[in-house]
Amino acid sequence: MMSAGRTLLLLTLCGALGGVPAQQDWTDLIASEMNPARIEEFLRILTEKPHLAGTPDGAELAEFVRQTWLDQGLDSAHIAPYDVLLSYPDPDKPSYVALVDENNDEVFRSSAGEPPVDVDPPANISSVVPPFAAYSPSGVVESTRLVYVNYGRTSDFDLLKARGVSVRRRIVIARYGKTSRGRKLRRAQDRGATGLIVFSDPREVVGTGRGRTRKYPAGWYAPGTAVQRGHFLYTTGEGEPLTPGYPAKDYAYRMEKSESDQLPKIPVHPIGYTDAMELLRLMRGYEVPDSWRGLLDTTYRYGPRFGRPKLSPATKVRLNVNVRTEQATIHNVVGIIRGDVEPDRYVILGNHRDAWNLGAVDPNSGTACLLEITRALGEMMKRGWRPRRTLMFISWDAEEHGMHGSHEWIEEFGKIMSDRAVAYINVDIAVRETYTLRARATPSLRPLLKEAAKKVPWPEPTPDGNTLYSVWRQRSPADSEDPDSDPKISLPASASDFVPFVRRVGVPILDLAMVHRYTITYPNFPLYHTAYETFHLQKAYIDPEFKFHRLMSQLWAGVAFSLAEAEILPIDVSEYATTVREMFHWLKDEYGDQFETAQISLDALESAVANFTLAAAAFEESLSSIGNETSPIVARMYNDQLMQMERAFIDPLGIPGRKFYRHTVLSNGLYSTDTFPALGDSVKRMGSDWTDPGQASKLRDVMEQLSIISFFIQSAANTLATPASTVF
Repeated sequence: MMSAGRTLLLLTLCGALGGVPAQQDWTDLIASEMNPARIEEFLRILTEKPHLAGTPDGAELAEFVRQTWLDQGLDSAHIAPYDVLLSYPDPDKPSYVALVDENNDEVFRSSAGEPPVDVDPPANISSVVPPFAAYSPSGVVESTRLVYVNYGRTSDFDLLKARGVSVRRRIVIARYGKTSRGRKLRRAQDRGATGLIVFSDPREVVGTGRGRTRKYPAGWYAPGTAVQRGHFLYTTGEGEPLTPGYPAKDYAYRMEKSESDQLPKIPVHPIGYTDAMELLRLMRGYEVPDSWRGLLDTTYRYGPRFGRPKLSPATKVRLNVNVRTEQATIHNVVGIIRGDVEPDRYVILGNHRDAWNLGAVDPNSGTACLLEITRALGEMMKRGWRPRRTLMFISWDAEEHGMHGSHEWIEEFGKIMSDRAVAYINVDIAVRETYTLRARATPSLRPLLKEAAKKVPWPEPTPDGNTLYSVWRQRSPADSEDPDSDPKISLPASASDFVPFVRRVGVPILDLAMVHRYTITYPNFPLYHTAYETFHLQKAYIDPEFKFHRLMSQLWAGVAFSLAEAEILPIDVSEYATTVREMFHWLKDEYGDQFETAQISLDALESAVANFTLAAAAFEESLSSIGNETSPIVARMYNDQLMQMERAFIDPLGIPGRKFYRHTVLSNGLYSTDTFPALGDSVKRMGSDWTDPGQASKLRDVMEQLSIISFFIQSAANTLATPASTVF
């Protein structure tokens, strides 16, 4: 039901403008307003020069976004600054990896940066920050022993141990992929390594004969000189390293760097695969198994023996790292379109702005889309439209350093977000390729996303369909064996600025990106975090006509529009119940025998899951009975319950070992993502023998986590009960 004031406003505008579109017309209008040429121009401006977090150029771009939003007609736009610990390379002492001979002379040194390329339009990559590992301590370490640790996973180190290969007091070399940079470093550090070298193996960044195989600047793939930058913090959801749990404002207490568990203690440096070849070809020891082999033209070996006199006089490896940390100001930008009926309910669209390089893919393909969405909404406001709920747009800073901008903002405004946020819709990289949609979502927003995708036209002819939904469903099915399968929508992972929203305060999220077909081989894209993420890359090889940027803008805006305008929020509680039920059945199928052997009953958890399922069904039945004429108070009651359901899963004490991951269902597990994170981890730690008396403390942990997740699922069920039926 529309408020009297809003009805009067629309009637007035009808007279002034000759008629105001109905809501469906507004929905169609915002989609039609998206213009590829304007998105292209936004991206060109955003990528003119580097804009690393904490730098003057980064602050200048923040001001550009703020002023653009004001010029577009948003009600307000302001800078939200934080003073955080950032990391930069020493400009006078480049970090490097060297090979040293018996006279201590360097016979090889890794490249100080990617060589410039001649492209059209030109790209000045000489001003891009040189390759470095953010937050690495400075220092020089040398070793006559070098150990190849594959991806640096726990299983990789376990295999080395089984083979009798120690990394203690040795430098190790790992390839990017499969696990985060910080976890690679932490595992090496904890096992006594003195330093880490990382590289992008051709298996992850070079085409292998299918599709486009040319290397930049002639194509999409990475040349051997390309180097992936990134941070090496060991994070478990803390945000800024020195103010965990609290916003990094000028009044904040900061711990000493030596007290922070996030900061690494051994030096690390990234190199390209051309330089990595110089090291790997001199390694000795046993050959690695097939799963450890990359695509360099050499025999991959474990080490640790090093040196081949016939190939090189080098006898040891030198790792020389010069990286500094300093407190610097970062600048989130927050824009607002005030809601007309429920101004205290927020639908939030976010994308980070900072980049290690020129940022034409990560992240400014997303920023360009966001600026086009706000431009279109500004034009609609001039024609008399105003959303039912407040729309909030946030351009995050310092995501690349560890999601600092979003974490600090949630630490400052988390209570407000918990009370008032409807949903957060994140786009980090809008278009890294144009094959299919990759989506992550809290379960309750999956149906909304699928419906929105059905309304977005696919911009090119294809036998897979003429809408985003139909192509997405064909190319990324949830079940590849089922031709009638829905498209795949994953649960949220630890990947971008949506993390503190869902895991700290329980705000439903969506995370969207257009990706390539080879997401297993190339988890991100081959030139990720290299100097070659230029406007030319996007214009020449990814989305030349910016049609898929338009598609992403339409999808992003369409989802946000539905959440901002629907009288009853399009949040699906039964979909959530299905996910919880699937997690329970996975646990029972995989470990039911062990629970029975240990005489631990799953009845309480099964009962909570059943109660949640029944409560969800009853809630939706109640919703369907209210009809089209709903009083504002009744609508508000239902919407509050829909919003608070997600919050009901938040444990203020956090997941064991990760106190800032507080969502008992959607915080990722250390060992498994198929079931409830804390319970799944405790079960995995038990191993195979649940009757071993030495496992008693681990068994108690299983029982504790079983009771905790049972409680929180039952709490979620209680939030969906009607006031009359709630038992206190």
